[in-house]
Formats: sequence, C-alpha cells, structure tokens
Amino acid sequence: METPELKVHFEQQGSELTAVEIGRNSRRPVIVSLHRALFALGIVVSSYQARPVGQGLIERVVLSRRDGGAIQGQLNAATRAAILPIALSAESTG
Repeated sequence: METPELKVHFEQQGSELTAVEIGRNSRRPVIVSLHRALFALGIVVSSYQARPVGQGLIERVVLSRRDGGAIQGQLNAATRAAILPIALSAESTG
C-alpha cells in the first residue's frame, strides 16, 4: 500500500509473514501502538530498526509468534489487518 506519505511493505518467506517495513513522512515512531496490537495477537517483535530518511522515518519490524510457530493463514491476515490501520492513523496524526 502506498501514498506519497506512507509505504507499508510486508515481507514473507513462502506463506509465512516475517516482517513489515513502514515508511512515513513523519519522525514519530509507530512501534509503541504496533507492539500493543501485535502482542494481543500473540505476535512478538524479534527485532526493530528505525532509520531516518529525508523528513521521514522507516521502521522495520521482524515478527514471530510467542509460541515459536509460523505467522500463516488466518494469523497472517489478522496481523496485516492490525498493522495497516495503525500505520495509516499514525500518518494522519503525525
């Protein structure tokens, strides 16, 4: 999904969701809100990187399940559905 201010890129290995990269024209990180929503789904943040680009920020979040399983099927869809509105609302308020 892309707009001039927002880019969300989901990374997968086969059918398993492994990471998400969110780029915005804002320096306000989205990780706090994102972490809460992911934790509610049983997803943990394995690693997090943020780097400034121009006037914005790109955040890369590597994901894994609390129980060590794969993020596939319904959980893959639920994770994406949780991430997108947070990324969009963070852009509109930041």
